[in-house]
Amino acid sequence: MKRFAQSVASLVLAGLVLYAALRRFDLRQTMTFVLHAHVNLLVLGSALIVCSYLLRAARWRIWERSVSYWDSVQLILIGFMGNNLLPARLGEILRAHCTAAKTCVGRGRTTALASISLERILDGLILSLFGLLVVVLVPVDRRFQWVLFLFSLVFGALTIGVVLGGRIHKRIRSLVSAANRKFPGHVTAYAREKATQFFEGLLSLPTSGSLLRAMAMTLVVWCVEVGWYYCLGLAVWDGMTVKTALLALVVVNLASLVPLTTGGIGTIEAAAPLVLVSSGVPLYPALAMVLLQHAGQYLFTTIAGGTLYLVGGFYKIPLAHPKSAASPRPTAATPPPLLIEETRSILDQLSSSVELKPPARSEIQLSIVIPAYNEQARLPRTVLETIRWCTSRNINFELIIADDGSRDQTLALVRLFEESDARIRALACPHMGKGATIRVGMLNARGGFILFMDADGATPLNEIPKLLDALEKGHDVAIGSRVVQHPGEAEVKTPFYRHFIGRSFAFFVNLLALGGIGDTQCGFKMFRREAAAAIFSRQKTVGFAFDVEILFIARQLSLSVAEIPVNWTAQPGSKVNLVSDSIRMLWDVSRIRWLHRDSPPTSPNCVRQSSIS
Repeated sequence: MKRFAQSVASLVLAGLVLYAALRRFDLRQTMTFVLHAHVNLLVLGSALIVCSYLLRAARWRIWERSVSYWDSVQLILIGFMGNNLLPARLGEILRAHCTAAKTCVGRGRTTALASISLERILDGLILSLFGLLVVVLVPVDRRFQWVLFLFSLVFGALTIGVVLGGRIHKRIRSLVSAANRKFPGHVTAYAREKATQFFEGLLSLPTSGSLLRAMAMTLVVWCVEVGWYYCLGLAVWDGMTVKTALLALVVVNLASLVPLTTGGIGTIEAAAPLVLVSSGVPLYPALAMVLLQHAGQYLFTTIAGGTLYLVGGFYKIPLAHPKSAASPRPTAATPPPLLIEETRSILDQLSSSVELKPPARSEIQLSIVIPAYNEQARLPRTVLETIRWCTSRNINFELIIADDGSRDQTLALVRLFEESDARIRALACPHMGKGATIRVGMLNARGGFILFMDADGATPLNEIPKLLDALEKGHDVAIGSRVVQHPGEAEVKTPFYRHFIGRSFAFFVNLLALGGIGDTQCGFKMFRREAAAAIFSRQKTVGFAFDVEILFIARQLSLSVAEIPVNWTAQPGSKVNLVSDSIRMLWDVSRIRWLHRDSPPTSPNCVRQSSIS
């Protein structure tokens, strides 16, 4: 409630400042220029500003490798949305908060904030260079020239600080640690922890080559934004030049740094037109240009960032430290939670009827890979059923559970299973996505046949013989399918909306990447070991669209794929966001052909569909 009141108060103050800035002008004359602006130039400028944010997302990943490109786009727009709605540029804190919760690889908010600070320093460095160029090319008021010099000096010093920090960070950390030893206590221990986290984020650019790439990318981003300003200016004033667009870019971004109002409302409108007029731009075209720029950028980042914040579920992240929800692994000093004890009791009961033993010396017949992300509620039932099913059929098997950086007790459960039965192997992965986690599991499997299946147990284990039969008949890959072509061959229970979204997605998959397969997304696929090694060693997609990619690779390698109808029942607790994840999956699907453009050509006859029962 307090934060909401602060945001409202800041927006009210911004409105008052905007009113005070505009009341000196004749807004009717300004609106005349706005209403007569060239629409085609406005559209072109809008496309350029969208491109600049997409480039920002690619630039951030030069040093922030813990997020995917799509996550980078979301987080950057959420940060700008926060700056538009929260006082004192607290959008950067919001972005760091969401980044820390999204990555789940031990990188706290301080680390994320340092990474974002590095981005801002690079922005300021390039803008200061642009400002010095403006002083040379454009006649402006001398007072503004001094502001530009001061601005350049500050960001030049910050850049030098980053470089020096990279060289002496160990000494700084040792000094902080020494202070903690000399004056033990909460404050110095906190300072030591935050210093470590901050340098981890600030030193994300490991080499001078990475730094130069980041600076080059920053230059490209701001050049694209110069194009945006040029299009807006030309839309309202025929005398617009690139030099004037450069001046407008510098002065608007300088004004936006003033933390007086939220989103720069009022401060930009008060400062930018006066500087543009001092350089020779007529008053009302200058004001129209600034209003169009600020309104366009403000609305785009607020609407896009707000939509992604809601659709992506970021609003659910508690304002407490995002890592606080993660329970530590049980140790001797901390008793395991009730869930672990309950599972241990069930395993003890199981051992009385099923022998929990190491795998036999002979070759493993079947490897089963289960990816798990926050699956403490559903995983135990699936694992216990799998042990019973395989053991009762005398299958020489191994069960690989790959944890995708879970924040609940999933990994502790997996360790418990591993301790109880040597046929179970635990793989602890950072949170990279389902595709990346399955790739790790598949490449570590040792069985002659390798199956991956979802932790929810949506496909019954009794469907395994169907896939095994297909491989024993000569196919390289057998995939479960929820597309029933003949009545009675399988039963699929799923809500209508999921069925509709699934069929719509399948249409785009067949259109963009992979034709001839009815259901690419069923989490029940089996491979010969050689085929799995060939396919997953070439996999590049880490998200939910990886299913499409691995089948695309199988086709490129001329491997035989059988599509087998299986029984399937939708389970509660799905991790898939049907809106944001579908958009991300379509983006990944559209890139598959490009990602494998240098791979062997596709053979049109390499996929043989089957309805083996």
